[in-house]
Amino acid sequence: MKVVEQSVELIQHSPEPDKLIERIARVCYNSEDRMVCGCADGYCETCRARREKFLAGLAGKRHDSVFEHAFATFKIVTDRGITHELVRHRLASYTQSSTRYIRYDDGLPVVEPYFVKKGEKEAWIGAMAAAEAAYAAMLADGVPPQNARDALPTCTATTIFMTANFREWRHVLELRSARGAHPKIRDLAAMLHADLAKLCEVYFRDALKE
Repeated sequence: MKVVEQSVELIQHSPEPDKLIERIARVCYNSEDRMVCGCADGYCETCRARREKFLAGLAGKRHDSVFEHAFATFKIVTDRGITHELVRHRLASYTQSSTRYIRYDDGLPVVEPYFVKKGEKEAWIGAMAAAEAAYAAMLADGVPPQNARDALPTCTATTIFMTANFREWRHVLELRSARGAHPKIRDLAAMLHADLAKLCEVYFRDALKE
């Protein structure tokens, strides 16, 4: 058994997403000429302040559709129970490692639960050892991985790539950081928020519902 830590990695995103969103949104008001003052690239202090005020106004009015034009892709390492929750967000694209084709010959990768009761960890370790032994025995007997995977626990670690636009990412953060969400997915939401807030701080800064 190998214990794996949850992680997120920002893979790619819309270039200069704040400027992109501003440019698109200003079409609504025929105010594209206000994007740049006398500077060369629109990133002087004056332009930054004006852009932040403009985007904050859009976010405050819940003019969320313009934020759909920017996207971000993350590599997420978590367990399969959590990915079952993630893929319920239908306005996103996913690619996940497949237990039909992967063989866990060098130790079963798992994400450790949040233990709340005495003796819970020992019981979990015993269950993982039993699952790992059953899985290994099935493979040794020539059972294909797609059948042997039925012995794998929900906390088996997995990698999933997730791509979504900013509006959907905000929706994910709001739901998955809520008090009633699973502790593991709340941790993931915090990790995702740290990167998304750097891309468009004015839109994501209040997305966590802690």
